[in-house]
Amino acid sequence: MGTVLFVCVENTFRSVLSEALFNAIAPSGWRAESAGVQAATEINPVVPPLLREIGIELGPKKPRTVTPQMIAGATRVVTFGCLDRCPLGAREKAEDWSLPGATGKTMEELRSIRDELRRRVAELSMRLPASVVSPTRPRAKD
Repeated sequence: MGTVLFVCVENTFRSVLSEALFNAIAPSGWRAESAGVQAATEINPVVPPLLREIGIELGPKKPRTVTPQMIAGATRVVTFGCLDRCPLGAREKAEDWSLPGATGKTMEELRSIRDELRRRVAELSMRLPASVVSPTRPRAKD
């Protein structure tokens, strides 16, 4: 199973949206997780309704702090302006998406960010290989 790890600063908005958006359309053999370099205590309350508007239910979710183990286990890492603060090993697997966070934004601006994330997630999912070998769990021999 391949894993895309979405990492932002607090794991409350962009990374959480991206994780949910990716998992809703994940190619066979792929899944997403999210984390933050300085995880907050709660997910931004605008995230569930933004996802619900496009037919995705978030379910229970708490912010998590990214660890070196998460980076090592990820096949691909997507950051939001925080790559320089990620644990070692992230740079070799990462791409950085320059998108604003939620602070001070109107609901219309938040929807625009969600829609841009949705577009980028869809494009990323099409670039991923159909089958992957996890960096920490090699494929069993036939």
